[in-house]
Amino acid sequence: MTRDTILEAASREIERNGMTQFRIKRVASDAQVSVALLYSYFDDREDLIASAIVHRFRQVLLGLAETFTRPLRDVSTTDDLRQAMRVIISEAQVPLRTEARIQRIESMSFARHNPTASVGIAEAKKETASLIVERVRKLEEMGLLADGMTAVAFARIWYALFFGQIELEGEHALAVDAEEWITALSVLAEGAIRSVPSDVSR
Repeated sequence: MTRDTILEAASREIERNGMTQFRIKRVASDAQVSVALLYSYFDDREDLIASAIVHRFRQVLLGLAETFTRPLRDVSTTDDLRQAMRVIISEAQVPLRTEARIQRIESMSFARHNPTASVGIAEAKKETASLIVERVRKLEEMGLLADGMTAVAFARIWYALFFGQIELEGEHALAVDAEEWITALSVLAEGAIRSVPSDVSR
C-alpha cells in the first residue's frame, strides 16, 4: 500500500509539474512518508518517475478496457450485444476518455527511452489484452458474432478504434463530425454482430 501511495503521489507530481520540475520532497510530503522511506522502494529519482508513469499507464489502460468490457458482461443475445455496443460507443466519446488516450500516448513516448518504463508498459499491455480477450471470448462461444468475426478480431477492431482515436482528432482531411463518427461506429458494430439472433438460430 505504501508503494502504491508513493506512486499515486509521484503521478500527481508529474501531472502538476512535469518531469523536469519533478521533486522528490513534494512526492514524499504528498504521500506522507519520509524521503528515506520513499528511497527504500525506489532506486533513485529516475526509477520513481519511470515507475509512476507505468503505474498511471496501467490505470489508464485498464480503465479504458473496463469501458469496453463492462457493458458486455451480461450479454446473452444479439439484441443484448447491440445495446451493449451502443453504450460502449457512447461512453468512448466522453472527453475524459480522450485525456486518457493522450496520457497513454505520452507514456509510450517516454517508455521508448527508459528501460524500466518500457518493460512495465509492455506488461500492462499484456495484462489488459488478456482481460479484454477473456471477457470478449464468450461472444464468440455464444455465436453472437458475425461469420468470420472471431472474438480476438472483434476486440482488436474496437481496441484500435477507441485507443487510437485521439491520433485522428483535430482539423485535417480525416476529421469527421461527432455525429457522423458515432453513426459510422454503429454501422461497423452492426456488421460485427450476427444478423440472425443467436437465441433463435440455436
